[in-house]
Amino acid sequence: MRRMMLASHGSLAEGMKSAAVMILGESCEMLAFGLDTFITPERICQEIKKVMEQSVEDEYLILCDLKGGSVHNCLMELCTLPNVCIVTGMNLSVVLELSVSPPTVDLNEEIKEILEISRDNIQCFNKKTVENFKEEEEDSLW
Repeated sequence: MRRMMLASHGSLAEGMKSAAVMILGESCEMLAFGLDTFITPERICQEIKKVMEQSVEDEYLILCDLKGGSVHNCLMELCTLPNVCIVTGMNLSVVLELSVSPPTVDLNEEIKEILEISRDNIQCFNKKTVENFKEEEEDSLW
């Protein structure tokens, strides 16, 4: 079984989980660990280890908010385990895509594809870009 965990500074992880549940429904199973609740990155790591000890055969996908941040750096020790994968730069697009991804697909290939989708979702809109967009593709924005 593939299990998803979100880890972050502040309460971003809990907020991300809340948004995912709002969109996907209560069947969206993931755990969230934010520094507002767990105080230190080490405590987040301890809590994640406890979860992992309960189901050692599961595959664990951990999404962190910031590459090189204290939470990410602390959790990197878990990558020495064969069933752990950490993805940084967590955003709602990635969380949603990974939540609906079938557990039967190769995780590494799936992550590559999902990160490409997520990158494509990151765009800047302003008056000029919207006007250009409207000229190029009539009514496709609305």
